[in-house]
Amino acid sequence: MTETSGELRRHPRVNVDVQANVHTVDGRKLIARTRDLSRSGICIITTDAIASGEQLRIELVLLLGSGSSSEPLPLRARVVWCTAIASAFQIGAVFDGLTPKESAFLDMFLRYLDGSILPAGAEMDIIGDDEEDAKKSGAAGVTPPPDVKDDPFKP
Repeated sequence: MTETSGELRRHPRVNVDVQANVHTVDGRKLIARTRDLSRSGICIITTDAIASGEQLRIELVLLLGSGSSSEPLPLRARVVWCTAIASAFQIGAVFDGLTPKESAFLDMFLRYLDGSILPAGAEMDIIGDDEEDAKKSGAAGVTPPPDVKDDPFKP
Protein backbone atom coordinates (compact mmCIF):
# COMPACT_ATOMS: atom_id res chain seq x y z
CA MET A 1 0.00 0.00 0.00
CA THR A 2 1.37 3.44 -0.87
CA GLU A 3 1.29 6.02 1.90
CA THR A 4 1.07 9.76 1.35
CA SER A 5 4.80 10.09 2.07
CA GLY A 6 5.51 7.76 -0.86
CA GLU A 7 6.67 4.90 1.39
CA LEU A 8 5.66 1.35 0.61
CA ARG A 9 4.13 -0.51 3.56
CA ARG A 10 3.02 -4.10 3.95
CA HIS A 11 -0.06 -3.17 6.00
CA PRO A 12 -2.19 -0.02 6.22
CA ARG A 13 -1.74 2.10 9.32
CA VAL A 14 -4.64 3.18 11.51
CA ASN A 15 -4.30 6.47 13.38
CA VAL A 16 -5.20 5.66 16.97
CA ASP A 17 -4.54 7.32 20.32
CA VAL A 18 -4.73 4.81 23.16
CA GLN A 19 -2.68 4.22 26.27
CA ALA A 20 0.31 1.92 25.84
CA ASN A 21 2.15 0.45 28.81
CA VAL A 22 5.71 -0.21 27.64
CA HIS A 23 8.06 -2.61 29.41
CA THR A 24 11.74 -2.58 28.40
CA VAL A 25 14.27 -5.40 28.83
CA ASP A 26 16.14 -3.36 31.45
CA GLY A 27 13.00 -3.23 33.63
CA ARG A 28 11.70 0.25 32.83
CA LYS A 29 7.94 0.67 32.77
CA LEU A 30 6.85 3.60 30.60
CA ILE A 31 3.43 5.05 29.96
CA ALA A 32 3.07 5.98 26.29
CA ARG A 33 0.37 6.92 23.79
CA THR A 34 -0.02 5.32 20.41
CA ARG A 35 0.15 7.43 17.29
CA ASP A 36 -0.64 4.74 14.76
CA LEU A 37 -0.88 0.99 14.51
CA SER A 38 -0.73 -1.61 11.74
CA ARG A 39 -0.63 -5.37 11.48
CA SER A 40 3.17 -5.23 11.42
CA GLY A 41 4.08 -2.38 13.77
CA ILE A 42 3.31 0.57 15.99
CA CYS A 43 4.33 4.17 16.55
CA ILE A 44 4.25 5.40 20.16
CA ILE A 45 5.03 8.65 21.94
CA THR A 46 6.77 8.54 25.34
CA THR A 47 9.00 10.71 27.52
CA ASP A 48 12.01 8.33 27.40
CA ALA A 49 14.26 7.45 24.50
CA ILE A 50 14.51 3.76 23.63
CA ALA A 51 17.46 2.43 21.64
CA SER A 52 17.00 0.98 18.18
CA GLY A 53 16.95 -2.83 18.33
CA GLU A 54 15.63 -2.98 21.92
CA GLN A 55 12.93 -5.56 22.59
CA LEU A 56 9.70 -4.27 24.17
CA ARG A 57 6.56 -5.68 25.66
CA ILE A 58 3.71 -3.27 24.86
CA GLU A 59 0.24 -3.50 26.38
CA LEU A 60 -2.50 -1.51 24.64
CA VAL A 61 -5.34 -0.38 26.91
CA LEU A 62 -8.72 0.98 25.77
CA LEU A 63 -10.39 3.39 28.17
CA LEU A 64 -14.07 2.53 28.14
CA GLY A 65 -15.33 5.47 30.22
CA SER A 66 -16.42 5.79 33.84
CA GLY A 67 -12.98 4.74 35.06
CA SER A 68 -13.10 1.34 33.34
CA SER A 69 -10.66 -0.02 30.79
CA SER A 70 -10.19 -3.05 28.58
CA GLU A 71 -7.95 -5.96 29.35
CA PRO A 72 -4.46 -5.06 28.07
CA LEU A 73 -3.61 -6.33 24.59
CA PRO A 74 -0.02 -7.63 24.99
CA LEU A 75 2.32 -7.31 22.02
CA ARG A 76 6.04 -7.96 21.63
CA ALA A 77 7.95 -5.52 19.47
CA ARG A 78 11.45 -4.44 18.46
CA VAL A 79 12.37 -0.75 18.22
CA VAL A 80 13.29 0.27 14.66
CA TRP A 81 13.77 4.00 15.21
CA CYS A 82 13.49 6.68 17.90
CA THR A 83 13.18 10.41 17.18
CA ALA A 84 13.09 13.33 19.61
CA ILE A 85 10.00 15.55 19.23
CA ALA A 86 9.68 18.55 21.57
CA SER A 87 10.07 17.15 25.10
CA ALA A 88 9.14 13.58 24.12
CA PHE A 89 10.23 10.76 21.82
CA GLN A 90 8.42 9.15 18.90
CA ILE A 91 9.28 5.46 18.61
CA GLY A 92 8.62 3.14 15.69
CA ALA A 93 8.59 -0.57 16.45
CA VAL A 94 7.89 -3.72 14.46
CA PHE A 95 5.93 -6.56 16.05
CA ASP A 96 8.23 -9.46 16.73
CA GLY A 97 7.40 -13.06 17.63
CA LEU A 98 3.67 -12.66 18.24
CA THR A 99 1.89 -15.85 19.26
CA PRO A 100 -1.10 -16.96 17.17
CA LYS A 101 -3.38 -15.75 19.99
CA GLU A 102 -1.69 -12.32 20.11
CA SER A 103 -1.92 -12.06 16.31
CA ALA A 104 -5.63 -12.92 16.41
CA PHE A 105 -6.30 -10.29 19.08
CA LEU A 106 -4.30 -7.69 17.13
CA ASP A 107 -6.29 -8.47 13.97
CA MET A 108 -9.56 -8.16 15.90
CA PHE A 109 -8.43 -4.86 17.46
CA LEU A 110 -7.52 -3.45 14.04
CA ARG A 111 -10.87 -4.54 12.56
CA TYR A 112 -12.62 -2.81 15.48
CA LEU A 113 -10.60 0.37 14.83
CA ASP A 114 -11.35 0.42 11.09
CA GLY A 115 -15.06 -0.23 11.72
CA SER A 116 -15.27 -3.63 10.05
CA ILE A 117 -16.44 -5.23 13.33
CA LEU A 118 -18.51 -3.76 16.13
CA PRO A 119 -18.31 -4.18 19.90
CA ALA A 120 -20.48 -6.94 21.36
CA GLY A 121 -24.16 -5.94 21.46
CA ALA A 122 -23.83 -3.09 18.93
CA GLU A 123 -25.85 -3.06 15.73
CA MET A 124 -25.23 -1.24 12.47
CA ASP A 125 -27.53 1.69 11.67
CA ILE A 126 -29.55 1.05 8.53
CA ILE A 127 -29.89 4.06 6.29
CA GLY A 128 -32.51 3.62 3.56
CA ASP A 129 -33.90 5.90 0.89
CA ASP A 130 -37.23 5.99 2.66
CA GLU A 131 -39.12 4.50 5.59
CA GLU A 132 -40.49 1.65 3.44
CA ASP A 133 -36.98 0.42 2.52
CA ALA A 134 -36.03 0.37 6.19
CA LYS A 135 -39.20 -1.54 7.13
CA LYS A 136 -38.52 -4.14 4.44
CA SER A 137 -35.00 -4.63 5.77
CA GLY A 138 -36.30 -5.17 9.31
CA ALA A 139 -34.97 -1.96 10.83
CA ALA A 140 -36.58 -1.05 14.12
CA GLY A 141 -37.11 2.48 15.37
CA VAL A 142 -37.08 4.21 11.98
CA THR A 143 -37.36 7.96 12.40
CA PRO A 144 -40.37 9.36 10.52
CA PRO A 145 -40.08 12.49 8.37
CA PRO A 146 -40.27 15.74 10.39
CA ASP A 147 -43.84 16.54 9.22
CA VAL A 148 -45.25 13.26 10.62
CA LYS A 149 -46.48 13.48 14.22
CA ASP A 150 -46.38 10.40 16.44
CA ASP A 151 -49.64 9.40 18.08
CA PRO A 152 -48.77 7.66 21.39
CA PHE A 153 -52.30 6.18 21.54
CA LYS A 154 -52.14 4.58 18.09
CA PRO A 155 -50.94 0.95 17.99
